[in-house]
Amino acid sequence: MKNFTKIIFMAGSGFLLSGCIASQNDISTLKLQLQELNRTIVQMQANQAELAGKMDELNQNLSVSNENLSQVDEQLSKFSTKLDDLAASVARPAEPEKQQAVLPSDLFAEAKSHLDKSAYEPAALGFKLYITQYPNGENVEEAYMYMGDAYSAQGKNKSAAVAYATLLQQFPKSKLVPSARLKYARSIIPLGKKDEAKKYFNSIVRQYASSPEAAQAKAELAKLK
Repeated sequence: MKNFTKIIFMAGSGFLLSGCIASQNDISTLKLQLQELNRTIVQMQANQAELAGKMDELNQNLSVSNENLSQVDEQLSKFSTKLDDLAASVARPAEPEKQQAVLPSDLFAEAKSHLDKSAYEPAALGFKLYITQYPNGENVEEAYMYMGDAYSAQGKNKSAAVAYATLLQQFPKSKLVPSARLKYARSIIPLGKKDEAKKYFNSIVRQYASSPEAAQAKAELAKLK
């Protein structure tokens, strides 16, 4: 801006020197040009101030967003570390002298403790880890059931249905079958499978008529009519 003003001034000076004495009209014209130039400079300065303000606001918003993302990354990192530690403790062979390896029952109990505390996500992960590490474990039937319960509590109906269905398929003579059928039927209703759910409710009523699940199945059928 200063250089441009200087150029205008030099041009005006050259005009005065070369033209000997400028006319009154020439001087008036030059004044008007200088006034217009000043107004332009003021407007540009105002625009620059407004732009600077918007840049400051944008930088603040970006700073807040970066802070929030950092918090999320930190939480995910902590959760991932805990899961890695749990998996490592299960996979780590026991020391001959101390025999401190995590027992299957301990892993199952830890996952059940999370479920009882309504910590559904780590509970589901814990039961899944138990099933993966000990597919023939003593509590594997309960692990499938509780894993389904943990998913269901989170609104993950499809994952819950898979857990219950796997229990029914792999352990058809389990004492948990009536409850697993009931929960499976409930989990598939939000998935748009009402007809299939009705079949499971009816099968409970027919095959387990004296069970508590049969009474619940009748109530569910009444809702679907």
